[in-house]
Formats: sequence, C-alpha cells, structure tokens
Amino acid sequence: MMDAINKRVSYDIGCMKSLRKLPDRVSLKFMDLMTRYMSDPSANGLNLETVEGAKDSSIKSLRVDQGYRAIAFEVGRDIMFVHVNEHDKAYRWAVGRRVKLDPSTNRIRVIEELDATKVEAEAPAPSEPRLFAEVADKRLRALGVQEEELPAIRALTTIEALDAAEEDFDPLTYQVLYALAAGYSDEEVYALTGVADEPQEAPVAVEDDLTFDQLIETEESRQTIFIPESEEELRRVFEEGLEGWRVFLHPDQRKLAYRDYSGPAMVRGGAGTGKTVVAMHRAKHLADAIKEDPARAGQRVLLTTFTTSLAHDIEANLRTLCPDHLDVRPPRIEVINLDRWVSQFLKRKSFGREVAFFGEARDRLDQIWQEVFDDHELPEGLSEPFVKAEWSQIVQAKGLTDKRAYLKASRAGRGTPLDRRKRATLWDLFEDYRARMISEGLAEPDDAYREATDILSSEAPNLPYAAVIVDEAQDMGEQAFRLIRAIVPESPAGDQNSIFIVGDAHQRIYGRRASMSSCGIEVRGRSRRLRLNYRTTQEIRAWAVSILEGVSVDDLDDGTDTLRGYVSLLHGAAPELVSCASEAQELEGLVAWVRALPADQIQLAEIAILCARRKDVERVREALRAAELETVVLQSGADDRSVPGVRITTMHRAKGLEFFAVAIPFLSDGTFPPPGVLRAAIDAPDREDMITQYRSLLHVAATRAKKSLRISWSGQPTKIMSP
Repeated sequence: MMDAINKRVSYDIGCMKSLRKLPDRVSLKFMDLMTRYMSDPSANGLNLETVEGAKDSSIKSLRVDQGYRAIAFEVGRDIMFVHVNEHDKAYRWAVGRRVKLDPSTNRIRVIEELDATKVEAEAPAPSEPRLFAEVADKRLRALGVQEEELPAIRALTTIEALDAAEEDFDPLTYQVLYALAAGYSDEEVYALTGVADEPQEAPVAVEDDLTFDQLIETEESRQTIFIPESEEELRRVFEEGLEGWRVFLHPDQRKLAYRDYSGPAMVRGGAGTGKTVVAMHRAKHLADAIKEDPARAGQRVLLTTFTTSLAHDIEANLRTLCPDHLDVRPPRIEVINLDRWVSQFLKRKSFGREVAFFGEARDRLDQIWQEVFDDHELPEGLSEPFVKAEWSQIVQAKGLTDKRAYLKASRAGRGTPLDRRKRATLWDLFEDYRARMISEGLAEPDDAYREATDILSSEAPNLPYAAVIVDEAQDMGEQAFRLIRAIVPESPAGDQNSIFIVGDAHQRIYGRRASMSSCGIEVRGRSRRLRLNYRTTQEIRAWAVSILEGVSVDDLDDGTDTLRGYVSLLHGAAPELVSCASEAQELEGLVAWVRALPADQIQLAEIAILCARRKDVERVREALRAAELETVVLQSGADDRSVPGVRITTMHRAKGLEFFAVAIPFLSDGTFPPPGVLRAAIDAPDREDMITQYRSLLHVAATRAKKSLRISWSGQPTKIMSP
C-alpha cells in the first residue's frame, strides 16, 4: 500500500444510499473507520482484501465489523468506496460489478455485468409487457445506458420494478430509465442527465491517456462521486445529516448552480425539486470564486428569502455545506430575510421612520386607517376593506406616488372596476393616509423598500455584494425586486452572475406577485425549470398537485407556468385520508398515528403535524403531551433535529422544511379556509384569490412529507380537496 499522503479516498453516491439503509450503529462504525482510513490507509486492521470471484480485480472489501463489509475499487492512488452491506450481501453485490471509464459521458461508471440468458430465465413470462419494449437498444446507448445493462433493462415490466431495481443500475442509467418511463423526450433526457445533446452513432473508444485518476476529476463524475478534502468535511457529511441530494446535485441542478450567466437568471420548479438546494450551491460557487481571488477580498454573496425562519433554515444548511464561507469575518455568504436587511440598511442611513412590519406599529397603522375612513366619504359601492386592498395591491405594490400615475395604472386582477372619478376620490383618501403615517414617523414595508431603493439609486454603489441570490421569489412583491436590482445594479462592464432567483408560483402563500422584467430584472433566455421531485413519493406528489387542479399560475414574469412533466423518483403508500366524527376524534387519531409509526425507523423529530391556525397548534400539542409524547413547537429560528419531539407548527412555518411523516388535521368544510378570511373578501375575484392561496398552502404543507402523509377532517372535508 502506498503512503497515506499519496492515497485519495472518494465515495460513490451508491455508497451513501446503501449506508442509509443500515442500522445506525453500522453507520457510526463505518464513519469512524473512514476517518481513520483517510488519515492512514496503511494502519493496522484497515487492509483491503480481494473479492474472490469478482470480474474486476480492482474491486476490494474492507471489514466494518464482524457482520458487515464495505466494498471499494482500488485503482492506482485512488480508493473509491461504492457499497456497504451485510457480509454475504456485500460480496454478492461486488462479484458482478466493475468500474468502467466512459468517455462518451465523461464519467466513471460502476456497472453490473449480467448474463443475458440468466436474466431472461428469471424474468416474468414473455406474455407480460416489458417497460421499455418500444425503446431500441441504439436509442438507450445514445442516451448514456451501458451495453452491459441492457439485459436487465429488457426484463423490467413496470416502473415499480424499476424503482425496486435502483441499486442494480449505474446512477446515470437509472435517471435515464426513469425519465423515459415518465415520458420524457430524448432532448429532455439529455437536459436532465447532462449527457451531450448529440447522440453517439457508435461507441467512443477509450483514449490511451484517459485514466481513472483524470476522469474522477471531471465535472460529470463529481456529480455522483464525493471526494472529501479533509477529515472535518468527511465527518460533517456523515454526522450532520445532510441528505445525499444536497451533496450530490443532480446533473440538471448542478448545471444551473455551477455556471456563469451573462445576466440575471431564474430557476423555477415544483416542490421538492431542489430549488433551495440549487440556490445554496449557487451561493457556494460564487463564494468559492471570491475566496480564490485575492483582489475580491471583502466581497460577499447576499442570499435572501421572504421570512426569518426560512433564512435561519438556509443558514443552518449552509453551515453544513460550506461553513468556511460563513465563519470568516466578514462572511463571504450573508443569509438574511429581506425585511430585516432593509430595516438594518435604513437604520444605518438614519431613516427617521419606524417600519411597521408587525407589533404596535402595525396596530397604529390600523388606527390611522380608521381615522381616515371617519373623515372621508367612500365612493358608492366600495368598502373599507376594498380601499385598503387597493392601497396595498395597486398603490404600494406598484410604487405609485402621484395621482396621475394612479389614474393611468393597470388594475388587472382587481375585479371591481373603478372609473376616473372614483380613482380621483380614492387618491385624496390615500394622500391623507400617507401624510398621517409620515407625521407619526411610521412607514409600511413597501415604503421602506422604496426608500432604500431611492437611496441606493442616488448614491454611488458602495455595498460589498458581488451577487444576490433570492429564494422563495413567489412571495416577494415588485418593490422587493426593485430593491434587489438596486443592490446589484447593472454595470457598464456587464451584468454577469449578478442575480439568481428561485421560486414556484404554485407555492405562493402570501399573495404578493411581481414581474421580473417590470422590475428591471431581465431573465428571458436565462430561465430554467426543474421537474424531478427528490423529496416526495409519486403518490403524495400526485395528491398535492390535484389540489391545484384548474388553477392558473404565473411564471414569476409575464407568462404562465405549468407542472407538466413534474414527477417524483420515489414510490410509496398513498396518502391516508381520514374522516372523523369530531375534532376530538381527530386529536385521538393523531396520537394513535404517531404511536403507530415504526419507532426503529422514524425518529420523533422526523414527524410533523401542520395546522392552518395557531390555536390548533396548541390543541395538538396538549393532546400529544397528555399522551406522554415529546413535542417541539416550531416558531422562529432553525429546526434543530437533534432535539427530540414531534414537530408541531403552522403550515406557513413549515415552508422550506421536510419530514419523513406529516399529518395535516382540521381540514373540514367551514374550517379550511378559515371562515373569517373568506368573509373579509372584498369581491368575488378577491375571494377566489384567497381560496387559491389556501390551495397553495395545502399543496405546500402536503409536499413537506417524504414518505407518509395523513389528512384528516371532521364532518365534511374542505371543498379545496374536491377536483
């Protein structure tokens, strides 16, 4: 064995997947073994052994303990671990595998060679339809499938059989097969897998100078192979629970995160497609470039989102992914929600008004509104809630500051029409409200955004930000995006890598919307959509999507979006839909559901109960505590999964989180949406908008579940669940 300093240890994604299926004690032993192995592969007890009967002489085994073995390929100075399992299972897995250098896809592949005759003999009856019967071998090879895998592919009959056989295929092959089974075109498969978009007419011969050592360094290989740079990084990946898909980006995700853009770019995609993960990797990529260039010392990447809790969750994950960028001073990545950023910025600029984000200041604004209504007569047919909504959704959202602009402004989507006379009357009322608000030293959030934008536009740019990354873009309004454009204005030298936006209008739960182009952010030609859901089973995904049936959704610019082609890679049990006689019975059912979940497979911290109302959170908490079940109520701050207890929180707070099992109670007709919300609607279009927001909210809540989803109600279920 070579000296430790000359050995490079890596981990194929298959190793990570196999490890997650084993008992925790085995995972801990493997982690400790790998830490020692990385320090000194030649240490006593760390010898690699030949696998008897293996087709590839480079495949080796390493003892984890008496009952388990790790499988690796040793090629020159490289040792790549690929699988961990029980002794006999590990050896059976290893015998038919070999490492293959594949220049046609620029990757290292781990291939199982199967005897075609044996595969066919074990296959279902010839009369049973085969899953890929209509896909020619030549087409499969052109898409990146290896010749050795074709016999096993021809034996597949259903997509469920493909799911069950995931470990039998190289990761790239599995992605190709799943995409084909989902109905993707060849061009879409190329885009998803990162394989060259020109089919190869014939196999490409391996060049003499192409070695394992070189190929493992390619961008394509690094999509599925993890090479830790230190023991600290290795331990972080194993210990801190960062899911495999957060370390090993799918090729489609990685291409979006790790590339240069000539201007602002946007990534859309359904729940679970990894948009936030792409945003985090994008921040890491840009921060890496800053770190490597001494001339850029002091620059940073601003990663912003809509709520404080989401910012805390993202920062916690970034501390696992790239702590070196957050632990320096100043940090190369700054994570903060936009309201807080504006508040801090205006404080430094001695802004003389208090921004009424919440609390007493917000209550005082409500009092000012009432004083204004007492002093003004409303136009015929208009209500006080309608006028306040007109102010919020038109005047403030569009940044209108004079009567002329308001008289000309488009009110598309507002429902109740307003003639010129009514608009003029309303403007007098709006001016009075604004004057009183200013006189009391108060400002609304949109005022704060606009003030900060004006300051930045009038001053020479003096901020440290090289780029801004925006998460949950669907919940931000026009003034927010005008501010973001002002934070990183387009320079004469160009707009490269300036703004990166991720979002999904299907998950809009706060009612704000904006068009990127109208805010000075041009993403046309640099807008992409993710479609593979890595979090949620196909059964849960399909139910969650059905909630949005018939809902028209924008694309965060001036077009419409769709969930066509949005599929999940996993299968599982269908959502459990439970009708109860009363809410008391619902609470009893929740306790029974939690207790029935397998404790040896699911920790309490991986179970969540999501409620529409805060008062229901407390009711659920009391019921679980009475049953002596540990609970954690999530409010602000990151969710520390090391703290035991069933998570209980609102559907809004759960945004951005994921759990193994999720229950959503109290979805009765007349309860969800809350009656008070619907009564506050100012007209029919406004009522429909509110119902759409609650459809999106239920969609978001349901897609927090990875494997198990329970939906319950008493009496009649909410009409939102009806097609």
